[in-house]
Amino acid sequence: MAVLTTLALAAWQRHHILAHHSEDQRMNIYATVASVAAIVGGFGTAAISQYATSSGTRMSMLRELYGRQLRRNWVGLLTSMLMVSGGCLAVMIADTESTLGWPGWAIEGLIAFGFYRSLRLVWLFRLLIDVSDHDAGNSGRGTTIEVLDVRGD
Repeated sequence: MAVLTTLALAAWQRHHILAHHSEDQRMNIYATVASVAAIVGGFGTAAISQYATSSGTRMSMLRELYGRQLRRNWVGLLTSMLMVSGGCLAVMIADTESTLGWPGWAIEGLIAFGFYRSLRLVWLFRLLIDVSDHDAGNSGRGTTIEVLDVRGD
């Protein structure tokens, strides 16, 4: 999806998203994207901890039926966030010209890739919280609260 997004933006814009930014702005953008990817990857460790410490009926069933896929997803998510951070740092090193050539396309792809993988992380994290909450509500350990999705429209 990241490649398709990058290609669609290339066809639509005819240049990468950083074409009109100064060198200083580009360096700040690279550092920010690398930092955000590292932070998002860190959130993955919280979700893995939730997965590892939950022991209810649904979580046990989830582990039994989908444990291999969940572990593969976690490893893939953490690896992809490392790729985004590392890729941003590599582009930062390669960006020595006043105009940015192919590294601009690389960074655009990395941003799209990181965005889509972050959505996957949120989905997995929410799944584990829902399963853990359900198990806590059915185990006699207490009740769970329901979080309302409040939007400021």
